[in-house]
Amino acid sequence: MPETEPSAYPADVTPVWKLARRDTAIVLAALSLWAAADVWYALTGLPLAAVVSVLDGAFVGVGVGLLFHEWGHFAGARLAGGIAPTRKLGSVFPIFDFDLQRSDPAAFRAMGLGGNAAHWSWVLLLLAGIGLDAPGRVALVAGAFGFAVSASFTEWPVIGRAYSGATPVESFAGLTGAKLRRHNWIGFAAGLALFTVL
Repeated sequence: MPETEPSAYPADVTPVWKLARRDTAIVLAALSLWAAADVWYALTGLPLAAVVSVLDGAFVGVGVGLLFHEWGHFAGARLAGGIAPTRKLGSVFPIFDFDLQRSDPAAFRAMGLGGNAAHWSWVLLLLAGIGLDAPGRVALVAGAFGFAVSASFTEWPVIGRAYSGATPVESFAGLTGAKLRRHNWIGFAAGLALFTVL
């Protein structure tokens, strides 16, 4: 289909189905690479295979968690009627722009909840869907968990302020680069702790 195909949402730069197709391909490719490393370790028991499967697992857990998170934000914003047009196909993160000024505050709250529900769903999906009997599998869950902790530490205060009556712009008050870095380290520590325990 031509790139100029009209979207169901007038302000969209890229049709949603094209973004979904791209990100589905990314998820499948990432999981396939991780699965190959996991099978390599299962068949050989080589230390190098273990290291590669663990690194793959951690990166894929985080990366796919980020995609779930973005699509959760997008779904929450759109379903609640927010002004959230898609971006160019080459722009992976974020996949859309949210109009903080013209969107209803309820859409902003739904956007926040959607992202958090999505990344925790990824963690639960992994816990329910894979065994934790190999280091790469544990690393996949730990990566997803670490990302979820980091993102929730960042976003729950924002969501809380929004539910307390702050405007969307006011809800971001106090969110600094230093806090984002600290939340990333908290997520990393949480993921590492889970990997160690499991």
